[in-house]
Formats: sequence, structure tokens, C-alpha cells
Amino acid sequence: MPVPRSFPPGTWVIGVVGVCLFSGCAGHPRAVLYSPPSLLPHTTVEMKTPGFWISSHPSPDAVVLSSEEIVRFNERVRQELHLTKDLSQWPAAVPGQALREQLEKQLEDLRARGLVLLDGRKPGASYWSAARQAFNLEVISLEIPRHYGLVVRYADQRFLPVKEGLYVKAHDADFDELQNSALDIGTPVVVLHRSLDGKWFFVESPLSSGWVNAEDVGLAIEEQFNVLGPSPFVVVTVPNADIYLNREMTDFYGFVRMGVRLPLMRFDGDYAEVTVPQRRPDGTAALVPGFMAAADIHEGYLPYTPRQVLTQAFKMLHQPYGWGGMYGAQDCSRFLQEIFATVGIELPRDSKNQSQTGKALTAWSAGAPIDEKLRLLRESAVGGITLLGMKGHIMLYLGTLEGRAYAIHSAWAYRRPRGGRDDTFVVNRVVVSDLTLGEGSRRGSLLERLNAVRIVK
Repeated sequence: MPVPRSFPPGTWVIGVVGVCLFSGCAGHPRAVLYSPPSLLPHTTVEMKTPGFWISSHPSPDAVVLSSEEIVRFNERVRQELHLTKDLSQWPAAVPGQALREQLEKQLEDLRARGLVLLDGRKPGASYWSAARQAFNLEVISLEIPRHYGLVVRYADQRFLPVKEGLYVKAHDADFDELQNSALDIGTPVVVLHRSLDGKWFFVESPLSSGWVNAEDVGLAIEEQFNVLGPSPFVVVTVPNADIYLNREMTDFYGFVRMGVRLPLMRFDGDYAEVTVPQRRPDGTAALVPGFMAAADIHEGYLPYTPRQVLTQAFKMLHQPYGWGGMYGAQDCSRFLQEIFATVGIELPRDSKNQSQTGKALTAWSAGAPIDEKLRLLRESAVGGITLLGMKGHIMLYLGTLEGRAYAIHSAWAYRRPRGGRDDTFVVNRVVVSDLTLGEGSRRGSLLERLNAVRIVK
């Protein structure tokens, strides 16, 4: 590909395609993509450490919510906002008609979006007919009895029971619109249905519903399901933690992401023995010992303080972006989920729903004055525990310095205007940035797009 004759210093060309910015898709058909330097505009090396933000925090070690208050917070998200689910309260049976209608609507919604295959071809009538057939709707009974399951390996959760993706734009491989979420080892699910070929389960997890590979789930009895319940347990405090099947930690089983909790059997020096599910040849679950590095986990949840949240957030700095959990990574909302899960807070799956949790400081309509937004952030937002939401994206507020507001977030790209068009800078990782990022572009800066500020308390 020819290199443009002029482009911003410290960058290099990586492609010429349309691009998805943050969680939404947009682009210019001839936009040039650049890889930005490690330091984004208006940031310093020191800003890439939690200590920088902790040192300027008014009360970094104040407990925001006690363990009892966190339980009530999670209950409100479940019971009042209906944004997460407690699967231990799942009824013995649910109406089959409701599931049929849910799947039919999901199929029609996808079809109406005009998505394309990776090579740009538009799926024809035969594609959608085959997809409906794969749903196996005709065998759904009047009542669907409760069947528990346990995820046994990192599992993609899909909107259709297929591995092939659908996209807003051709060759946009990193943004598969059929990718709903991803489930970690030990995630409890309720299995509601099976695809026509038997290779996929439609499951409900605590945060989302969708199709997962049947081989990634072990069918469980209630006693096994309940083992993953209360204490004692450990929570993962690193971006990815390995699980082994022997004490020597040489027989690798899989990995789990930050915030995952697993039942604790015992600590023994540098390792901990936990309980993990395996899938037997007959498809049922077995609970077996797993072994993890003690440095990767914490017994029980961390205390909910700004210091702890900031420390966990910066452990994720430079971790790659992954739409809906693709590639074992995390998007903007999953980034926040993982951080807050370490202190026991259960945020919902997507950025729109996360922007409904906690205490609202304000909500802005389009065109709200920038100065008003900066004033509110400076006077009322609290670093480390405040969510900054906008259409298709969400961030964790860090603080305001010299008139600039800063956040840490998992981002795909940002735009910068040049010569009558926007150049696109592919970030593809967790970054620290100020909220003027994207200023002057057709889409506007983060601050211009900001419409919701919520404190997680």
C-alpha cells in the first residue's frame, strides 16, 4: 500500500479500510489508519500509573460501599433494573413460547440490519432460512424445565449458532456482530435449548443470553451448581490467570479473566487449590481440583475503595481490545465489569445498561455546553468510582487536571481531522486519555459525546 506523503509524526500507516470507533461503526471509505504513539495527546508517562491518580485523590482509601451495601447494590441492579440475573433463583420451568418469540425476534432484528459476510456479500434468503432452521424452534416444548450447566472453557456466546460472522462493513473482522459476549471457566448457566445439529446450546448466563458451543458446557446437577455459590472463594486480580490440573502447575487447563471467582479449597505456599468444572464424555459436568498461582488471586473480594479500583484498572493498561470478548480480550464495558467484579460489584453486560447503574450525577442532551460538563466533573465526579457514558462507549473517570478531564478505557480507535477528512488512529487497547480525544472530527470529542455520569455507589 502506498504511504501518504504526509502524516502526523510518530505514527505509521497500517491499512486503508473503514473502521469501527469504540463500540460503534463508522469510517471514511478512503480513511488512512495510523498506529498512535504509546502516549496519547495531553498525557504524560506518569499518568500511566495508578499512583499518579491515587496521589491526587481526596480519599483513596475510603470504603465506598461495605460488603452488605454491595449486596444491596447488586440486588437493585437485578431486581429493580433487571439488568443481571441470579440464576440460583431460576424457576423450575419457563414458558417455551417466550423463548420462541425471543429467538424469532432476534433473527428478524439481525436480518433487518443489512449485515454482510466478511467478504462483503449480503446474506440471501437461503442464509436466513438456514439460520431459522438451525434454531430448531419446532421442538421447543410448552414448558422448558430447568437444566443447569457450567462453562468448562473460555466460550464465545453468539446471537446465531454459527461460527461464521456477520459485519457492518466488509473485511471488518474485529467487529463480528454475531458476537454477544464471552463466558469464562466456571460461569454458571441455565441451558434452555439445543440447535438442530446438536452442536450449540442456547443458555442464560448471569449477564447475557445466547448460543455457545455445546462442548464448552458441562450439564450440572443442582448440588454442583451450588458449589460455585457463597464462600470460601478466590477472585482473579490479574488480566488473565492460568489454571492447571496438577500441583506442579504444568498440566494447563485454561485461563480466566480478571474478576472471575472460583471456590477455594486451600492455599499452599505459592499456589491455591480451587474447584473447576470439567466436561465428561457424556456431556455432564465433573468438579475437579484446579491449581492457580497465589499471586494471581485474592481470597474473597477486595475492599471497595478508589485505590483498589484504580489499581485493578491500571493492571489492564495496554491490554488488547476485544469486541464482545473476542480473542479472549475485552471491550469497553467488559473492562469495567472485570475491574468492579474484583470488589464484588456486578455491572451489567453493555455500556448502555452500565450507564443506568449507580448514582446519577447528571444526564446531558446533545449539544450541552463543554464548560458545564467540565465543571460538573471537576466538582462532583470521584476518580476511580465514576462511570462516564456515551452512545456506544463507557469509561472510568480518573480526575481533572489543569482544566482537562481524564479517563481510562478500552478503546478501538479515535479520529483526528486533517485536510478536510478524518484520519483514524487505531488504539486497540486499554488507554489513559483526556476527554478532548477526537476533538474536531466529524464524530466529536469524548467530552462532546459524553451524556451520562454515574457514581458506582
